[in-house]
Amino acid sequence: MLTEYERDALSHIDDELLVAWVQDLTRIPSVWKPTEGIGEEAAARWVEARCREIGLETHFEFAAPGRPNVIALHRGRPTGLGEPHSVLMFEGHTDVVTEGDPSLWRDPPFSATIRDGRIYGRGANDMKAGLCCALMALKALRESNAPLDGDIILGAVCDEEGSMIGIKHFVDRGWADAVTACIVCEPEENHICIAQKGVMWLHCLIQGVMAHGAMPLTGANTAYPMARFLTQVHALEERLIAQHGRHEFLGQPSITPTILLSPPRGAGEPQNNVMPGATECVLDIRLIPGQDPEAIARQLAIMLSASVAVDDRLRAKAQVLEVRPPTSTDRTHPLVQALASAYTDLTGAPPIYGGVPGSTDGTILNARKGIPIVTCGPGDIHIPHHVNEWVSIEEIKLAARLYVLAAMRYLNHDHLARPAS
Repeated sequence: MLTEYERDALSHIDDELLVAWVQDLTRIPSVWKPTEGIGEEAAARWVEARCREIGLETHFEFAAPGRPNVIALHRGRPTGLGEPHSVLMFEGHTDVVTEGDPSLWRDPPFSATIRDGRIYGRGANDMKAGLCCALMALKALRESNAPLDGDIILGAVCDEEGSMIGIKHFVDRGWADAVTACIVCEPEENHICIAQKGVMWLHCLIQGVMAHGAMPLTGANTAYPMARFLTQVHALEERLIAQHGRHEFLGQPSITPTILLSPPRGAGEPQNNVMPGATECVLDIRLIPGQDPEAIARQLAIMLSASVAVDDRLRAKAQVLEVRPPTSTDRTHPLVQALASAYTDLTGAPPIYGGVPGSTDGTILNARKGIPIVTCGPGDIHIPHHVNEWVSIEEIKLAARLYVLAAMRYLNHDHLARPAS
């Protein structure tokens, strides 16, 4: 049941303006194309302007040249000495993936065309709609003077689709230090996603001796030991699945070779009559809670070394490129309960729980600062990165309201014990 304060805050949501915001932000191309002078800065400046219009304390910082973060703060009412002070973060990213071949789109990729209750455009789903919903929630909370026993911080960061330098810079600058929980506004059809897979990328290189294809014994072939290694990798994947089983929301772990090159990048062009002197691969290792990425990396390094033991001219090297551990937030956590009760009060239906198969910026917040994260935002789960990307207008209206209620219920102590539906 909604309180009087909650009804008042919800009444300040402007659906027409929300749709216009999503269109405006979608129309700003923010694919990282530095050679063409395109990046996130124009989109970040748009977010900064909306934050200042709302009246938020706003900061604009560069994680790298041309790659800015926007940080905005809404201060709640002061709490008494010794009282718990919660800080809720709304997190989103301003970069989008490439639109690909524009001729494959029904509408121009950055047109933000409205048709059949949907907004079409690159980034509308992933995740400019979610970011605009967070902005609208903050606008409604400020205009209604909703009483909050804590603060809200908005992080609109760069480079989520790449190396996540934006959220790493956000953490390094100390912005995450006071955050007690985070809603990652990624497209999940407004499901309450309380777990997400982790990822580890491992680069594997085997070096041998290049030779003429007609005289292979004068060299040391690296293709066969790499083949032996990848066969062992497949067997390891099967053992890990047997050991850890299927997660309720994330399914099973996996190890997938995503790059396999001989010769490696930067080592010349392949030729029919040349046996390359090296072979490289990259393993995409998806992790579920309970797995130890360091232990898996050690095991794979041992397997790679064993694959070259047949010839002392062969050398092998395994290098971990990046690790983003899996995350899990308990259903009893106050933020999960706040979102769940809000969903039921707004829809009349029980909340739908789920998990995120990929990694988000929330992975970094959880791994580096231990911040509990819940991923919940508007947009079809399977549409990100597709041609003719779209977001449902009804979903963005619901998401903005979810964010308002979740913030009020999480930050106000009298709601912390409210059971989830």
